[in-house]
Amino acid sequence: MVNRSTYRQKLIIALICICLLLLSACQNTTEPAAQSSTHSTPSPSVEASPTPFQSPQQVITPTSTPTPTSTPASSINPNRPVLAFYYMWYSPSDWCSCHMSDLPAIQYNSSDDTTIARQVTWAANAGITGFISSWWGVGDKTDSNFARLLAYSATLESSTGYHFASAIYIESNAHALLGTTNMINALQYVIAHYVNDPHYFHWHSKPVIFFTAPIIGNGRTLSTWAFIRSQVDPHNQMIWSAEGTDSSVLSVFDGIHLFSAGYWGILNGDMAAVDQGLRSKIDAYNSAHHTQKIWAAGVLPGYDDTRVPGRT
Repeated sequence: MVNRSTYRQKLIIALICICLLLLSACQNTTEPAAQSSTHSTPSPSVEASPTPFQSPQQVITPTSTPTPTSTPASSINPNRPVLAFYYMWYSPSDWCSCHMSDLPAIQYNSSDDTTIARQVTWAANAGITGFISSWWGVGDKTDSNFARLLAYSATLESSTGYHFASAIYIESNAHALLGTTNMINALQYVIAHYVNDPHYFHWHSKPVIFFTAPIIGNGRTLSTWAFIRSQVDPHNQMIWSAEGTDSSVLSVFDGIHLFSAGYWGILNGDMAAVDQGLRSKIDAYNSAHHTQKIWAAGVLPGYDDTRVPGRT
């Protein structure tokens, strides 16, 4: 079972950008090619209101959030969303050398509204259009904090016009999500409480959910995931994106994404070639199966994976 201590030791950098590179073969829109920089500087273009996903409940209304203190960098290309992995589990007790060797300048509490406001504003100023927020289950602090994130995103847009839309990252090995029934219940909760929020990330009017390594370490098979989806999203009204490089998951999921921006490239010596190879793999899958599966590459500006011992 994966726990947060293991994650904290590995995740020194809390924001890892992922640029959604959606295949031109998959969509009838301009292909969102990789950007030379994740920073965009023109007036924001708000994504059209998504088609509501049918759910019986309304979005949770969290505590009030502060007013933005600065105006984010202006325009983004709605056909090239840039999302960042985001971890909302930190508390003051986490900031010690027993968990990590490098501490942040501001030793924050993820549950503070001022923390969320500051970090979202920083992200928006960098041209990031939303977060992929780690989610560990109903009632966890990552759950209540995600509601706060959506609320502040509404405040940001009303104050600055910048549309910041985030998605949930299902931590497939989280204790509360183990077992088929638990996963079904959790996903139904996410649908009922979050996906209709105007600041939940949608692609082509469909809400997107990201999943960490869905078939690694938790005993679930693709047939298990097929059953889960039949119970949760039988008409494919959503986009499910699986972490990894195994195209076989595309029989159930709508796309794959990379968590690491560099490691697979380093293993083969050429990150650009690896990215193009994976894209070609998805293109080939779509051609063979007459599908529109999505490939999303990971990027991490300024980070050099070769500086990590053992990755040279």
